[in-house]
Amino acid sequence: MDLSALHQPLPEILQRRRFKASRIFTVEEVGLKFHNGEERVYERIVGGNGAVMVLPFDGTHFYLSSEYAGGRHCYSLGFVKGKIDDGENGEQAAQRELKEEAGFGARRISVLREGVTVAPGMLELTMSFYLAEDLYPCSLPGDEPEPIALIKVTPAEARELVFSTDSPLKEARAAFALSLALHKIGAL
Repeated sequence: MDLSALHQPLPEILQRRRFKASRIFTVEEVGLKFHNGEERVYERIVGGNGAVMVLPFDGTHFYLSSEYAGGRHCYSLGFVKGKIDDGENGEQAAQRELKEEAGFGARRISVLREGVTVAPGMLELTMSFYLAEDLYPCSLPGDEPEPIALIKVTPAEARELVFSTDSPLKEARAAFALSLALHKIGAL
């Protein structure tokens, strides 16, 4: 596989301008000059320390969440997730989010994939996926407006969620992370 195209020189940054778009988002305009002489202004959403998605697995079941998704105005099937706070690393954020959103701690957390992007053309955000095993009851107060419902699925049911064309699992990050977790536990 020839990946040399990923290592070409980056465009020259001519100027940057940041402005706050909301209490959550900061938009940055970046003036760029490409190596062929073309100039463009890109806009991107920047900031934060990244985010985590945690896939709780008790040895028999994965625990998915049903949580309100404001962007789509629906309840969405997915996994525990949240931002990495200042002073935290990914694993610490994963443990905290697991306790806040699912009411579990994990004696064993392993990285499934780090630095996954969603829309790299416009979002600076990266997310790391963690498999949480050897679960135990433990909760912390979180920032959710309502309790998050947990849905238990077996690995066979999880495969169906990933590969069925009419699956209720619509979030691409969650489907990708679940594929990685199924592979890690030997169920895919």
